[in-house]
Amino acid sequence: MYEDESVVLRRILKDKLDGLDIKIYQLLRENGRMSDTKIAEKLGVSVTTIRRRRMRLQEEGILQIIALILLRAADVAYADVLVKFKKHAKMENIREFLSKAVMNPRIYEVTEYIGGECDVLLRFFEANPETLKYHIDKFLREEDIVEKYTIYLAIGSPKAWYRQFKLRF
Repeated sequence: MYEDESVVLRRILKDKLDGLDIKIYQLLRENGRMSDTKIAEKLGVSVTTIRRRRMRLQEEGILQIIALILLRAADVAYADVLVKFKKHAKMENIREFLSKAVMNPRIYEVTEYIGGECDVLLRFFEANPETLKYHIDKFLREEDIVEKYTIYLAIGSPKAWYRQFKLRF
């Protein structure tokens, strides 16, 4: 049906990652705390090789090991908000808007687009849908350069960071 993920990644990232790099990434994606020793054991190569590869990928900025709050698991509301700027919006005002969005603690992703129906995607989260809508409207209505925006309340993300986890007490 679909190609194997490692084949697709190898084709897309052929100048940056080889098969071993991709396997290291896949293991760290599943468990970012996995040690170089454990990765080496799973892949059948030396710890030195794994450490050298992981450090190179991190130094080049290709691999970053981060923590994520799994919003669905935390039972909070989150939404994708597509924003269209007014045609007369100046670049300096757009940069200022983007800076405010990046600094807003309720926005966990900002993506710019070229052309199309919208200019920016903002991903908000909040304790519940009512306060989520309030904070989205508050943030966007204060901005003179916003022509319109559309809110899509998310109900799940079956692929991105949608992991089962167990609470330990």
